[in-house]
Amino acid sequence: MKLNKKKTPNALIPKLSTYKRYRVPSLERVLLMLEVLAHTPHGLTLMELVHELKIPKAGAFRIIITLLHHNYVQKNDTTGKITLSRKILALGNSAICQYNMIEEALPFMRSLRDNTGETVQLNTHIGCEGVVLEQVPSIHEIRIVVDPGTRFGLHCSASGKAILAFLPEKEREQILADMTFPRFSPATITNRNEFRKELAWVRKTGYGTDRAEGIVVGLHCVSAPIFDQNMYPVGAFTVTAPAARMPVKSFSKVAASVMKHSEELSSKLGYKVLNKDRSNK
Repeated sequence: MKLNKKKTPNALIPKLSTYKRYRVPSLERVLLMLEVLAHTPHGLTLMELVHELKIPKAGAFRIIITLLHHNYVQKNDTTGKITLSRKILALGNSAICQYNMIEEALPFMRSLRDNTGETVQLNTHIGCEGVVLEQVPSIHEIRIVVDPGTRFGLHCSASGKAILAFLPEKEREQILADMTFPRFSPATITNRNEFRKELAWVRKTGYGTDRAEGIVVGLHCVSAPIFDQNMYPVGAFTVTAPAARMPVKSFSKVAASVMKHSEELSSKLGYKVLNKDRSNK
């Protein structure tokens, strides 16, 4: 018993000493501020935050300006109240949401694969990049397979378009402002305004396409967004196939199946308003 009592505190010493040595006080202030705002959904003014956190007004002001610039908080111009934005709330829910989404998505992915015969991916986005979360391989011998965690450009992918098109306008425009548009093929959209037109088309039709626009030559994709209970596009189902097996003329037929499955998963995740027109006003 004596040995156990000595080992317990000793085991904590390296962690505590490392923290004291490498801690970043300014980052701690940011984290504390976010925690305070998380517990006050009605919001706080700058002076209320200064009083609550007992930090200098100038330091609090710089933090708020930075968080506002990156859309992690929002300010009511009438009351001066500062609240967490939808962007940071989405970050807080992302780990739980993605895990639940993957678990719920697999049966729908297998059904979609059986319906189309092609590889089905579950994708999401992190900042200006798309990410593959899960996939169900095609039934064909020649098929497209990528590792979960693979990153890809939003501007040249069907799922990137499907997700971006239905993001809240302010968040979408912030991502577009930060995006680059490298050319990977003659079909790649490299102009921001042209890409906006493409996203408007996606909002109108309900699905995005990739007409051999990415790094892999001759690859076509059709994708539809997946929404959570807050009507937020948390991901997308994507059917991926060689262009020879899934030509452009088949996109609308494939899209009907993709949208059906994405809407079914969205409903499972709590999304209730499955309107035909889901565009952001």
